[in-house]
Amino acid sequence: MKLLRLTPALKATSASYNQFSLGFKETIEQTVCSLHKHHDVLIDEKIKVFHGDGSILKMLMLLRRLVKSNHYNVVHIHNGLTGIIFLIAIFPLRLGLLKRTVFTLHNSWNVLSLRNQILDFIVMLVSKRICTCGVSSLQSIPKFINFFIERKTEAVVNGFDHKRIDKLESNKSNKDQFYTGSKLKILCVGALNKTKNQIALLEVLNQVKIEAELIFLGDGINKNTLIEFSKDIQETVEITFKGLVSRDLTIEHMLEADVCISLSKGEGLPIAVLEAMYSGCFMILSTIPPHKEVSPPSNRCIFVDPLDQDEILNSLNFAVSNLEKIRTNRNESKKYSIKKFGIQNMLGAYKKVYDSFV
Repeated sequence: MKLLRLTPALKATSASYNQFSLGFKETIEQTVCSLHKHHDVLIDEKIKVFHGDGSILKMLMLLRRLVKSNHYNVVHIHNGLTGIIFLIAIFPLRLGLLKRTVFTLHNSWNVLSLRNQILDFIVMLVSKRICTCGVSSLQSIPKFINFFIERKTEAVVNGFDHKRIDKLESNKSNKDQFYTGSKLKILCVGALNKTKNQIALLEVLNQVKIEAELIFLGDGINKNTLIEFSKDIQETVEITFKGLVSRDLTIEHMLEADVCISLSKGEGLPIAVLEAMYSGCFMILSTIPPHKEVSPPSNRCIFVDPLDQDEILNSLNFAVSNLEKIRTNRNESKKYSIKKFGIQNMLGAYKKVYDSFV
């Protein structure tokens, strides 16, 4: 089977590469086309990758060459814009490829900008199959849009690679040293923007008197604002902005953290939350549907209203008061995580979709 995968960018946190491309590297011959080039991803030699430089015209010409010289059994589109470029590339002589096209919606509909909603809708209309990254993502699609696509749409819940985490954890011979001391180790993973709502956490930390280490992993348009705000937070909270780091380094931080917190106002089905839950972090999550869909064991998670500072404050105080118990019970979410969100479940569901085109 030959598969063409279209993605906006290859980066350390990219699901289209980490979950999909790597997940199928042993069983499917894949060509990955990325509109943007990123330098923080180590590309597996079994996957053929074409990097772009952000030029739509260059990607258009590349796709025309690829579809002319190759017979792809499946085309998997992970983004509306790359899907539109693909449509132009195959028009008018190779429109038959649309019969072998699957589109994945990687977010909840309300998180998308109007521009991306329009692009995604066009690509969803012409794709043969549509998969959403979770049940909550499927349920977020408005009824008037669902009217046109319902029969060819299904939820395929995101999965994570627990073996990757196990390997990194086994390499930490001195891991017990991380679970000592009175400081609460907090981790926040994700793009630094208004939707992810990191500012709410900083506002609370500016009020509460706790000893903590807070690490932000990610980059984004709000980075400078968050850095400036963090300068005024009391000295008992040590805050570090690590930027965008590799997936393995992200997992290593999860293995060392006591708490992973996401106060996001919108998500798809966040793989970082799945990985942090399996890695042993106590979870503090906003009450949005994708987080509720993950629903970690009740003794390893607190749900909070992302706009309610008192709830956020109480969750942090709970973590501080129960720090020893949180560290002792790190493995309680592992079986649940694998059973419900193991990557093999996701890959198996997508393989069935791919096979339906062959």
